[in-house]
Amino acid sequence: MAQKVFAYVNQFAGIYDKRLLRNSSNRPPQRFEIPEVNSFLECKSIENVSSLLGEELDLVIFDEAARFPSEIYERYIAARLSSRRGKLISISTPFGKNWFYRNHLQADAKFNFKTIDNPTWALTEEQLKLPEEERKKVQLEEWDKLRKSLPEQIFKQEYEAAFMDDAASVFRGVRSCIDDNCLEDVRNGHSYILGVDLGRVEDYTVITVMDRTENKVVYWDRFNKIDYVFQKARITSVAQRYNFAKIIIDSTTLGSPIKEDLERDGNHIDDFKFSMKSKKELVEKLSICLEQQLISIPNNPVLLEELESFGYHVTESRNIVYSAPKGFHDDAVYSLALAVWGLTPYKIRKVNVLKQMLNAPRSYPTSFI
Repeated sequence: MAQKVFAYVNQFAGIYDKRLLRNSSNRPPQRFEIPEVNSFLECKSIENVSSLLGEELDLVIFDEAARFPSEIYERYIAARLSSRRGKLISISTPFGKNWFYRNHLQADAKFNFKTIDNPTWALTEEQLKLPEEERKKVQLEEWDKLRKSLPEQIFKQEYEAAFMDDAASVFRGVRSCIDDNCLEDVRNGHSYILGVDLGRVEDYTVITVMDRTENKVVYWDRFNKIDYVFQKARITSVAQRYNFAKIIIDSTTLGSPIKEDLERDGNHIDDFKFSMKSKKELVEKLSICLEQQLISIPNNPVLLEELESFGYHVTESRNIVYSAPKGFHDDAVYSLALAVWGLTPYKIRKVNVLKQMLNAPRSYPTSFI
């Protein structure tokens, strides 16, 4: 993203005066200098937060601001502006009522534009040559199509730039599903399912055991930096302890050989291959179960934090992609989702989960996009 922005800056500067390009560097951090007036411009991302420290600044343009943790602004941006009384321009599609929303309320100047306010939106190069009335007709057709295909709250947030309560949250009713006494040892006559999300490098491996008889989590474990030999032994031990429970495991890439090893050890394996489509289905089934309080979960702070912070974003092709925010883990979410995937679906109605998730009435204040 930083490179993309910097390419635009270079293009603009070259049109204005080609001499300005003499002091342009594409090496990270991309930097553009104007020594005649002792000025510079840099494009940076938050991937390396320490790089945000440095010189005092007169102006910061903070793009996609609502998607960044509040500490990025508070610890790295505000301090560099304060000594020179610099200005901040925050640009973003809203993402719930977070720090960006609070700054918006206090801003000296604020602007709100809907996507359709862009005169070139949804138009091809050929359509841009059409008369204004015909261009507007094409845009309105696309606008109506989006309004009908997306849940109301997502449409209002992503295309009307409205701040929505909990619009960034995928899982609702999480705390209503808490059962302080759900964790328990194996019971005779009960059937169990193991959801296993395998950790990669710094991620965690999480084991969730779900009682298929009562739809509740009865065992939960999370660990990392353990050799896969010991991980497989631990998974096998837990599965055998819970009446030789069926194991549902991510068999994509890394999980495939581990799945085969677990099968050789006599475990009953149901492999689940992660793809954009399958992950969406997995998350949406878990969302329905939580929304309708069809399952019980332990009062575990790690699990609760992951569930409540888990969000989504809309791609340029208008696909909804679920993921944890930057800096958060989602291993516990997917372990639970895999366990829920194996539950008998007799209680689970087939509904549009996003409409189910986002159907509460809301108020829509203006926003800054």
